[in-house]
Formats: sequence, structure tokens, C-alpha cells
Amino acid sequence: MKKLSALKRAAELIFVISALLCLAIFVPSRLVSDRKDMAYTVGVSIDEDRILLPSGQIVYVIDPGEPIENYMLYVTFRGDFSAYDPKIYAEQADLHKVWIGMLEFNESTEFVRRVVSLREQPEKFFRIHTIRQEEVEKMQLTDSMIYYRLRRAILERSIDMIWIQPLEGIDVKKILGRIEREFGKPKDVPSPNSGAFQFRWLAFLCLVLLVFSRKPLLGIVSAPLWFWNQSLAVSIVSILATILLYSHEKKKFLPLLYLLLGLLTNAALCDFWHANDLSLYRGVKLSLSLLPAFVLLKNVIKEWRWLKKYWPFGLVLLILAGFYYISRSGNTAFVAYFERQLRDVLEGLLWVRPRFKEIVGYPAFAFWLVFPEFKWSFVFEILASIALVSTFNTFCHIKTPLMVSLYRSIFSIAVGYVALFVIQKVRKRAIRRV
Repeated sequence: MKKLSALKRAAELIFVISALLCLAIFVPSRLVSDRKDMAYTVGVSIDEDRILLPSGQIVYVIDPGEPIENYMLYVTFRGDFSAYDPKIYAEQADLHKVWIGMLEFNESTEFVRRVVSLREQPEKFFRIHTIRQEEVEKMQLTDSMIYYRLRRAILERSIDMIWIQPLEGIDVKKILGRIEREFGKPKDVPSPNSGAFQFRWLAFLCLVLLVFSRKPLLGIVSAPLWFWNQSLAVSIVSILATILLYSHEKKKFLPLLYLLLGLLTNAALCDFWHANDLSLYRGVKLSLSLLPAFVLLKNVIKEWRWLKKYWPFGLVLLILAGFYYISRSGNTAFVAYFERQLRDVLEGLLWVRPRFKEIVGYPAFAFWLVFPEFKWSFVFEILASIALVSTFNTFCHIKTPLMVSLYRSIFSIAVGYVALFVIQKVRKRAIRRV
């Protein structure tokens, strides 16, 4: 046992040193490439099937069944292509040396990913965000809301092109003026994100060392996964780490440790495919739910003697809360009109809106640390675990500029530590008075 403990301590020390070295190389290089990749272009509709770029080039909109013609240089896909063979379109695109645009939140998105993955020239790629008149009417979008939506597309997702379609009652010129003042003049043509970390293997090794320092056997077993499937290996090892890291003795430092875990995961996945949203982090829902489920189960078993009388109510509450929590993770979740307005206000005040789960969860983390003897303290612990995996998950979106992810996470963690400081002071004064 003593030898195993010494081995774990050595692995933890090596992990800390290698992680700091890895991030010292990764973070500055990623910040530089992110600044470059935040450049964008604006395309304006000529008609339903053509978009004019600042350079005078045209982006042609391909509907299901339509071929890529030899006169096309830039194209994007629109609609449901599930009945068509992506290999045919990949061959056409390579033959004509075409740049392919992936339209966000469209039925064609997954099809485009498959087409690009089959190409000999995958680098001829860009991403597009647009707003349709139907969305303006259905979602009651105002000029301000459209501005913040386009701003998020550039700032939080490094979109390459904004497609301006005819929008009735919207001052598009004013909105684009605000965008230009914040992000600079649009470039002539779209281009993909270029950021790629050359030492991804080092970041993965750090993740393996982290797992090894908690459970050596799992670390040994997970290491060879890199040579099988790198993307899946990172997902498996990082999700394992979200569970194992929670047992760390110094609970006060958990937010910083999960921040470190997120950064290493980001570095390990930072390649052309993930930076351009062509490949995604595997197991997002699992990474968000596994630790909270583990914490919930642990506390239910521990406190079952008095909790069992609440089990019917608790079961219903658990199902509703779990459904809400999982359904709200992702870009396609329903957002009420009032909440969209509130988000825009927060972005205007704070530059980037922090995640609600963390703004609530980290003060709960502080309550859990200060009042562990409180009968219902496990509720605070569950909220804290949700905040921790939310911080980790922030860095699983590789297309998001690193500075945005860092700002969002550090802001929320700082709120938690301020809450911890205040709660500790208030408790000490209350004890003195008693």
C-alpha cells in the first residue's frame, strides 16, 4: 500500500509539472490563432440561391439533389440531404476545387460534415450563420437581439461568414455597423479556423497521468486508446477524470482543478476538425450528467434512513430536474423570449454571459464547504457538482475562442470564491456573538 501511495504521489507531481508545461505552450499559441480566426466576412443575398461576397465572388446555395457545377467556387448546402450520397458531392467538390460552407443549425449540417471528411481538400471549408425572416417573426427578434445573436456567432463560435437575408423591419445596416466597430472590417472571402496544437499527445498524456494518479489501473488501460481513436480516447479519459478528480482531498481547489481538466481536454482536441466544428466532443450529455448522478446516488445511500419518507416527491422532482438539465445542454434548447432578452443584457454588461449553472452552483459549492453539517447540505453538493462539470464542458467546445471560455469560467469561479469568503466571515462573526 505504501508503494502504491508513493506511486500515486509521484504521478500527481509529474502530472502537475507536465500540465503546466503543456499549457504554457498551448495557451499563448491558441490565443494568437483565435485572434486571427475571429476574422469574418459578410455575404448578402442576391436571390434565394446566390450570396454575394465583398470580393464579388458568389456563394451558391445547393438544395437536395442539385449538383456542384464547374463554374462554382463557393457553395453551401441547404435542406435535408439524408437520401443522397456524400461521396458523390465530395468528388464533385474536389473535381471543381470548391469551397464548402456549412450552414449552422440547418438540416444539412451533418451531411456537410460527412462530405468534408471524404474530401481530398478538406481545408476548403467555412462556416455560415444566418437569420431568416421566419425566425424574426416567430421569435419576435428586434434589431438588438439580432445584433447579439450575430455577435455570439463571431465571438463565441468563430463563425467565418454572416449571411444576410432580406429581413423586413430590421435595420441591417446599423447592426452590421455595430459588428464592424467591435470586430473590424469584414474580409473579402471566408476561410476556416487555422488553430491546431502540435503537442496534443502531451495534453492527452497529462490526462492519463491525472487518471493514473487517482486509479493507476485505469490510467494504464486508457493510455493505448490514443492509438485507436484519438478523439474518442480524449472523451473517455476526460469523462473518467471528471469522476476521479472529485475525490481530491482538498475540496476547496476543485473548481481550479476542473478548470485545468477542461484546458487539457481543449488542448488534446485542438486540431483542424474540432476547431472548425467538423468533429465534436463525444459524450457531452454523459460528461454533464455522470458526476451529478454519482453525487446524488452517494448522498441518497448515505442519508436514506431519513430521506426515504420523501422518496415519491423526490423521484418526481428528480425526473423533472434531470430532464430540464439535460434538455437545456446544447445549442438547440428552447429559450423563452424573456430569457433571450436577459441574456443580451448580461452580454452587454459582462462581455460574455456566464453560465447560469455555474453562477448558481459555485455559491452553492461555498455553502457546502462551510456548512457540511447542515441536514440538506447534499443539495448544495449536487449543485456544486453541476457547476464543476459545466466548467469542464465549457472547454469541450473547441471552436469557441479560448479567451472566451477562460473569461466565462474564471468569472463564475471567482463569484464562488467571493461567496466562500463572505460566508466564512459571516459565520465566524455569528459564532463570536454566540
